[in-house]
Amino acid sequence: MSFLSVEPSSKSDLVSYPIRDIVQEAKKIENSGTKMLYLNVGDPAPFGFRPPKHILDAAADALRQDYSGYAPSAGDPELRQTIAKFEKVSDDDVFVTAGLSEGIDLLYQAMLDPGRNILLPSPSYPLYITKERMGYGTMDFYDCDENYEPDLENMRKNINKYTKAILVINPNNPTGAVYSRKTLQGIVDLAGEYKLPIISDDVYDQMVFEGDITHMRDLSKDVPVVCGNSLSKNYIYPGARAGYIAFHGEGWGNIKDAIQRLCNQRLSVNWEMQRAYIAALKGSHDHIHQFNKELKVRKDILMKRVNDIDGLSVAAPRGAFYSFIKIESTKWKSDSEFVRGLLKYGVVVVPGSGFAPNLNGKYFRLVFLAKPDQLNYAFDQIEKYMKA
Repeated sequence: MSFLSVEPSSKSDLVSYPIRDIVQEAKKIENSGTKMLYLNVGDPAPFGFRPPKHILDAAADALRQDYSGYAPSAGDPELRQTIAKFEKVSDDDVFVTAGLSEGIDLLYQAMLDPGRNILLPSPSYPLYITKERMGYGTMDFYDCDENYEPDLENMRKNINKYTKAILVINPNNPTGAVYSRKTLQGIVDLAGEYKLPIISDDVYDQMVFEGDITHMRDLSKDVPVVCGNSLSKNYIYPGARAGYIAFHGEGWGNIKDAIQRLCNQRLSVNWEMQRAYIAALKGSHDHIHQFNKELKVRKDILMKRVNDIDGLSVAAPRGAFYSFIKIESTKWKSDSEFVRGLLKYGVVVVPGSGFAPNLNGKYFRLVFLAKPDQLNYAFDQIEKYMKA
């Protein structure tokens, strides 16, 4: 008995995640004998970075204790209380999620109807773009300037009657930009003028190696803000898949009810890792200083090498561990062509077009977590490729 081909849903065709999609092509070339340096995924673990010991110990202790059952749907009560204290909100304003990725998914399910939009930065983290497509929302972006600071006038132009919220990612993925207090205040003022809430992606908020971070929640006053964070980046534990969303201000009642129902239907988040998150928030943060110091060394290497290669330019990242490098050369018709050609030289990066469909120019995102010798090797290969 034979079956016809089972076809995927039309909604699945809307899913794209270029950060990992490029890996399939890289593996094919790697299997033919080319050694690959993967600078596409923002994961510190492959480059030797580890979570602090007190966080790992808390996860191990939880495994030995009675945390094998379902956790409460909205999250471990002690963790919600700890996050609430950190965010300066009430416990019932906090929902624990399987990494911030699930938090983003829950927000889109709760907030976005077909034909509506959450106004995204250009460039933006691809998961937001995919969720907007899957919710059959309209694709609306606000531009950023040459230093990747949001262009407030462009933001104003792109707010429309279908806009449900404004997204801010600070420090930014994919650019490494850290927004000024003046810019953030301008966004709050615009949101207040148009009576829009703000989604604040704070997942890299402690990873700032130049200047200081201003949190949107500290500026919002009467503007509703939902902040998202996770154990993944600040605490160097992306495999834990523990994060949260926290609601600030008035007017969130119906959305919180919807989020609670969505949490109920997904059951719960891994309980052991929630216990580890408690230890992360309450314990020492000494690792942050050392991590940022290591990132600054790598950023300095990145800037020197990019500036020395004809045909490339980049605005200096000030936080996170991403660089959004512009391809000035006209040899390549698209950034996808550039990135796929670079695979033959053993370096995996991500096409900039995956972070915004409306980019003016060709870019690629490079993760600079690699050790200094690996990073220099990557740019040696990029330089060879561009001269070939």
